[in-house]
Amino acid sequence: MFAYLRLARGYRALDLGRWLLTAAASAAVAALLLRALGRALSAPDGAAAHGWTTAARLLWCLPPLVGVGYLAAAWARSVPLQQSARLTGLLAAGAGAVRLRALLALEIALACALGTVLGLLGFLALRAHLLELVPGGRLEPALGGGTALPAAATATLLAVVPLLGGLAAAAAVRPRDLLPADEADLAQRRPSPRYLGAVLLVPAVGLAVAAVGVRSGSGPAEVVGGLIMVAGIGLAVPALLYGVGTALAWGRPRPARLLAGRGMQAGAWQLGTPLAVLTVTGALAVVAADRLAPVRGPLPGVEAGLVALCVLGALLARVAELTGARRRAYAPLYRMGAPTALLRGSALLRAAATTLVLLAAGGGAAALAAALATGA
Repeated sequence: MFAYLRLARGYRALDLGRWLLTAAASAAVAALLLRALGRALSAPDGAAAHGWTTAARLLWCLPPLVGVGYLAAAWARSVPLQQSARLTGLLAAGAGAVRLRALLALEIALACALGTVLGLLGFLALRAHLLELVPGGRLEPALGGGTALPAAATATLLAVVPLLGGLAAAAAVRPRDLLPADEADLAQRRPSPRYLGAVLLVPAVGLAVAAVGVRSGSGPAEVVGGLIMVAGIGLAVPALLYGVGTALAWGRPRPARLLAGRGMQAGAWQLGTPLAVLTVTGALAVVAADRLAPVRGPLPGVEAGLVALCVLGALLARVAELTGARRRAYAPLYRMGAPTALLRGSALLRAAATTLVLLAAGGGAAALAAALATGA
């Protein structure tokens, strides 16, 4: 395995940036986990009845953990498309699909492990120096001052991050994604009737559940119905992108509009997934901001920033994939002498249409979430 890892070296700046971003997010999650452990160690006996229990503190770390797993999955999915020549060489060297998936999982796990080690070192440095300089300060309960860190509990908590990152990376990459393929032979994917039915059914179910909650005066049912409707809006983002692309290419369009429309149709599914996650995450952030407004301290802001960093990092990884694929697809146009202004205009039109779809879906989901948060 390490022989294959040596063959896979030679990252570009973008690959190194994603690797460091994964490590930074893992370090932040490790700090949150260690903070929960420090709070549990410094809490006196019987204090759980007056504050958060240890399980509740660990639940605060669940959204950032999910964000790191999603970022790891997006990073792993981008490697076969951006490093196709390198993976072809590994396949020629005798590495099969299973070993390549294990290699990607190992790389992600190493990045997450580096981040957790950095988070642990920072936590230990604060315990060693800050508690001596400012005894009895506000950070002492979070650092577990006055008590020794249990080695087994610390190792178990920190092992969760690289384990989750490695499993997410291995699960995100399908064996057929690792095999070299000719992009010209790939057929354009159209929305299936089953998917379109789900796009219509999920918001209808959420609306029905919310209506039942309003009639019966059940706040939880109303919130659940609203969350289902928000999920339905996120589910519809790829279909909206495909529909807008179809509208751009409708009739007898000019070349720039035709290229923009076909480009949106081709990338609707790859780009629609991270945009849907961004839409749903933003709507949930609206609800969390309303519900957690009385909560004091920087923890909600730190977690929101960390989750946003992971979601935006995954989105940028997907945009980089589509940019590379589109550059290869447009290479024949460059060789035929197509003007640069034509391709640049189609790119701007495609970006503007995608932004409008994102604003419409995100604005609708956020407005719905805000209405539910204030009315429930």
